[in-house]
Amino acid sequence: MFLDVETIDYAKMSHRKILSVAFNMSLGYAPVILTILLSELIAQDVAIYIGMATALTYAYFTLYINKARMHNYILYLSTFVLSVLALATLLPIDYCPKGNLPITLEMSIAAPLLILHLHRRRFVNYFRRKKGACDKRNLIQSAESTVVAGKVILILSGLQFLALTLGILFWHPLTERTMWVYFNLLPGLVFLFSILLNQVVINFFNSMMAGLEYVPIVNERGDVIGKSLKVEAISYKNTYINPVIRIAVVSNGRLFLCNRSQECILDKGKTDIPMECYLRYRETLKEGVARVVGHVFPNLSDIEPTFSIMYHFENKITNRLIYLFVVNMDDESVLCNPRFKNGKLWTLQQMEQNLKENFFCECLEVEYEYLKDIIYTTEKYKGS
Repeated sequence: MFLDVETIDYAKMSHRKILSVAFNMSLGYAPVILTILLSELIAQDVAIYIGMATALTYAYFTLYINKARMHNYILYLSTFVLSVLALATLLPIDYCPKGNLPITLEMSIAAPLLILHLHRRRFVNYFRRKKGACDKRNLIQSAESTVVAGKVILILSGLQFLALTLGILFWHPLTERTMWVYFNLLPGLVFLFSILLNQVVINFFNSMMAGLEYVPIVNERGDVIGKSLKVEAISYKNTYINPVIRIAVVSNGRLFLCNRSQECILDKGKTDIPMECYLRYRETLKEGVARVVGHVFPNLSDIEPTFSIMYHFENKITNRLIYLFVVNMDDESVLCNPRFKNGKLWTLQQMEQNLKENFFCECLEVEYEYLKDIIYTTEKYKGS
């Protein structure tokens, strides 16, 4: 079968955490928790002022001092809600009945998050479509993390509302102590448990994903500008440029081709050169080529592919910077490998008859002229 990145069981990467605590957007509830706690100890208005000042300081530190790559939209929402309540204290209105600040804060934050949850795909896709953003990947991940954090708070608030409903139905009228638990204690616990549950989910995710493979993110010149999980390179399709190694096999003036695997994300089942894989993060081209060749031909140590060209390939499915290598094999018997599905040697004439017929892989169509020149040159000087 065709040797593609999806079909090779590569060695695991180092056990490095994938998501840091910055992905826990629920930490943005911290100023709200502080406000709720202080409202039980000091005047309600003063608690709001302190909470607002804490939120503004936290947001300023995150954005301008620490210059965090992740954008905590939950923190921005908390800051906005506390700022509105702080302004309301200056107006001659009963903005919040005394003792109801915790439940007011919870509803004021849960309502926008419910709207966000209903439009979560549009919210995330807004950042995916954003062009020219230097931190586009961080914006997308921040949006996705916000959706997760919002879902957690909605679930917990829903459970709280269910408990309140059952309490009213079965224990009406509620005692003053029970009312305090429902309207003062539980809102703070909802925010606190949201932080804890999000962190538990992040830790679980890290333990599940710790062994996955990273691939570089590069520009069109091949300069590494970042990294992503290999699964992201597949799921985000053509959002980023990822380097890919392709190795063509030439034998006695003919090109060895086989069918691509049905698991490939590009041109499933089409005819192509036999070896292709993503370059790993922190891996050199030489190491990547040796890894692929060693996997396909474990018993051969004298195979040394030669670099041919580098080119940028992009369509609706993928975005790649391709490094094409060529290896010459005089012994055709080596190619009788069960890994190669429908593998056979093609003459240049046979290939030209099938070009632009939707038979070959798109990349092979691009590479054909280069490969033809290499074959002509090799055969011309073969006897020299």
